[in-house]
Amino acid sequence: MPGSAFTIGTAGHIDHGKTTLVRRMTGVDTDRLEEERRRGISIDLGYAELELPSGRRASIVDVPGHERFVKNMVAGAAGIDAFLLVVAADDGVMPQTREHLDVIRMLGVRQGVVALTKTDAVDEETADIAELEVQELLEETGYEETPVVRVSGVTGAGVQELLRKLDRLAPEGRRQEGLVRLPVDRAFVLRGIGLVVTGTLWSGVIRPGDRLYALPQNRPVQVRGVQVHGRPVEAAAAGSRTALDLVGMEAGEIERGDMLASEPLQSSRRPDVRVNLLPGAPRLKSGSRVRVYHGTRATAGRLRLHGAQTLEPGGSARARLTLQDPLAALGGDRFVLRSMSPQVTIGGGTIIDPHPARRRPEPGWLEALEARDLAAAVPILLRREPERGLPAAGLARRLPADERAAERAARAAENVTELGGLYCLQETASATRGRLLAALERRAEENPVDPALSAAEARRACGVEPRLADAVVSELIASGQAERTEGGVALAGAGGPGEEVRAAAESLLERLRKRSIEFEKVEPGPAAQLLLKEGKAVRLNGSTLAAKEAADRVFEEIRRACEEKGSVTLAELRDRLNTSRKYAQGWLEFADAAGLTRRIGDERVLTRRYR
Repeated sequence: MPGSAFTIGTAGHIDHGKTTLVRRMTGVDTDRLEEERRRGISIDLGYAELELPSGRRASIVDVPGHERFVKNMVAGAAGIDAFLLVVAADDGVMPQTREHLDVIRMLGVRQGVVALTKTDAVDEETADIAELEVQELLEETGYEETPVVRVSGVTGAGVQELLRKLDRLAPEGRRQEGLVRLPVDRAFVLRGIGLVVTGTLWSGVIRPGDRLYALPQNRPVQVRGVQVHGRPVEAAAAGSRTALDLVGMEAGEIERGDMLASEPLQSSRRPDVRVNLLPGAPRLKSGSRVRVYHGTRATAGRLRLHGAQTLEPGGSARARLTLQDPLAALGGDRFVLRSMSPQVTIGGGTIIDPHPARRRPEPGWLEALEARDLAAAVPILLRREPERGLPAAGLARRLPADERAAERAARAAENVTELGGLYCLQETASATRGRLLAALERRAEENPVDPALSAAEARRACGVEPRLADAVVSELIASGQAERTEGGVALAGAGGPGEEVRAAAESLLERLRKRSIEFEKVEPGPAAQLLLKEGKAVRLNGSTLAAKEAADRVFEEIRRACEEKGSVTLAELRDRLNTSRKYAQGWLEFADAAGLTRRIGDERVLTRRYR
């Protein structure tokens, strides 16, 4: 398993020296666009590799500072482990300083370092005032423990101290195992290679040869090659700045905002969320249009509060987003909110339920998910479709949890039981057992000779989806209440006829054999059923039976007659059998029904199968 990766995102106002500082630390000019170099400002995201004093390597995502490019800044901040907030000593805290820090806070980034740049261009007093402004901002936003380092991107002063401070930061505890998710921030074609996408790997590990899915398209792609900072690697770990050479999609079919995942996931257009409004934001009315930023995706949407008409500045509430474009979101993901006009950051929040099942959330459902009380959430989830059972993997997909956590929650949940690897409500299991046992009892009473229900009949009797029905059948067999038979499943102890029925069947068979071809009407009952089931008697119609040997003799006479002259009439068969017209006609009709003969006028001929 590859080691933990570490990604740092820059933040700060335009022209405060972010790109210059990154160049000083890494030797890489992250302004890759011609327009960026001509205008001297960053427009899109830039990337570089940073070697820290301890020898470990980190990725730097350099974001634009101009207010017009905040959407690009949010895309770059998605998935970072720590921030590097850059504030120029000659300017102090500026609007984009605040907005970038708000974005970082809304995305849940908990650690970082502030670089007070351009200290070579100001006197000590000016630098002190700027640092004081920074400290006040950090205290306002809950980052009061964040260190501030004075540096110069031009002279290199303070850069080593800055690197030491960054080296003390730890990567987020990302999941190396399980679901792969990589938000795409760039997609382009390289000559001789093909389609390449890049992004910060949120979770999982990607290796050459892996099969991934592009979301929201749910298109499969094959990973031909993996690179981290231009070097081919055998595996990219969560947190890595990753480039993938993909096969299976063309240029233009995948773009910034899409996501790559190791499973085909359902995209979300109407997630239930927790929204947090910034203290300086305007009051937010339920039904307001907003811009939503998740991963590298930016889309418009409408936000409706649950149980309230307005949200005050600094307030928090549950709400539902209705989105213009789908998000490849899971529970627990962070997002940023900006107003439509003017476009400023007003807050953010957390996805609670990416795929609400109802127009209004069930009582207790969102509370359980937010509190991470999965044991309380599982019964609510199962109650949505009580006729279904869900495996741990199915629970995990509907909860913001991995499979092991979902399994632990299901086992700890009240009123939940496990049947054959499926979790369902105890009342569902109990009712299903009752229905199946009642059906088996009825069958045993009605047909003691063949008391088994077929697999299809047992499923219908259970009244739940097939996998859960099969699990209930297996449980009843394991508990000794039912047993498997040649025909399916039967009530325990009702697996065949008793001695009394078998004796009656032998007596009936002896009578039929004595009558030979003269079939007789027999009272329906277990004895007749047993003879028919065991193939010792045939049913000509209704309750009319004859011994199997008699049927074989008649069929042989019909074959001979047809072979001799090509057909047989009723009168001819009557004479050959030395019987009455009644019995000859009955046998000919039986031969027609059995597919031996076909009637043409007054004659019977052998069907093609028996010629």
